[in-house]
Amino acid sequence: MKTSHAVVLRYARALLELNSTPCLETMKTLANLKDEKVIRFLNDPTVLPSFKAELISASFKTDERCKRMLEIIFEHKRFKMFKDLYEVSWKLWLRKNNKEEVKIRTAQELDKKEIEEIEKLVKKIRKTEPVIDVSKEEDLLAGIVIDFEDSVVDMSAAGALKKAASLMYGG
Repeated sequence: MKTSHAVVLRYARALLELNSTPCLETMKTLANLKDEKVIRFLNDPTVLPSFKAELISASFKTDERCKRMLEIIFEHKRFKMFKDLYEVSWKLWLRKNNKEEVKIRTAQELDKKEIEEIEKLVKKIRKTEPVIDVSKEEDLLAGIVIDFEDSVVDMSAAGALKKAASLMYGG
């Protein structure tokens, strides 16, 4: 069952009120869990929510408030909510701190100077502090794609080829 956006938003606001980086990082880790044994354990209804919360809190060295939030999530059987909770919390945190996530996809590695230049440009144009995430994607062939929250700048060879094909075939 998918958790409603309103519920996720309430939890995300509560998480932001905790003002705890370790708690946000814990949510990120839980959102990206891949180990099936750990996932089964956290979903196991025979394990007390307080025990799950205590175990996670001790492992990630979170404070008592974060532990209590984890316990509430487990009590209400909302384990599947962690991915959405982290994503919404992260976006709220960025907005609250006048930051913007900027995803850069590039065909080849960028050096530090190139990343700094992009950062300066984003600051100037968007009037926010960029949080840059760079990933190398060889399928772009050449060039770069810069993805903001509300727009995409595609300067890749793959993007140019798609645009050309679209124009040629009337798309």
